[in-house]
Amino acid sequence: MFVLELISALLEKLRPEQTVRGRRSRTRAVGDRAEDFAVDFLKRQCRFRVVERNLEDEDGELDIVGRIRGNEGLVVVEVRSRKEGGLITPREAVDLRKQRQVVETARRILRRRGYHDVLRFDVVGVYLDKNGEPTRAEHFPDAFDRLALRPS
Repeated sequence: MFVLELISALLEKLRPEQTVRGRRSRTRAVGDRAEDFAVDFLKRQCRFRVVERNLEDEDGELDIVGRIRGNEGLVVVEVRSRKEGGLITPREAVDLRKQRQVVETARRILRRRGYHDVLRFDVVGVYLDKNGEPTRAEHFPDAFDRLALRPS
């Protein structure tokens, strides 16, 4: 899987800038729909309350930050969407490298915003139909590997 990601990243850099921009906006629109779907899913399933969405800084982005009733602290949710029946699941797409990036970004951004809560990292996988519309979601609480959670 790592090799496929590497090849994909290399091909992305080799594409003309115009194509990349057009693809990003389409990809971003699908990502936004998947995030909205994930928030609705979490609200229904876990009584989730959104605190922040799409927090960015110079080195990363957090999709969703919120609270779940009965859970101490903040929950940082990484949303990944994939086409139904794809080669890898949305959960598998959040590899150790991505987990480390999200953890470092969360610690940096949330500290700057004055949050000092205990953090939990969840993944919500959103499955898309052939038209890119969300059809279902899966929630993976406390999904990050211990190696990603260690301070660097």
